[in-house]
Amino acid sequence: MGTPFLELKTERLLLRRWRPSDREPFARLNADPVVMQYFVGTLSREDSDELVDQIEKHFEEHAFGLWAI
Repeated sequence: MGTPFLELKTERLLLRRWRPSDREPFARLNADPVVMQYFVGTLSREDSDELVDQIEKHFEEHAFGLWAI
């Protein structure tokens, strides 16, 4: 399998792999009841970090996955 794309950029959008600095704001979103109202529930910081770990693992194994936008 080839090297996965690290980012995809258009005039208005940047799709990229996750960075360590994304974890804290992502955890804040996942902990907000209004943001998560249509999901099963909010996530703790640990659960949010585990989700990012799973996303990155999927990228490593399959060369695609959920991008940071």
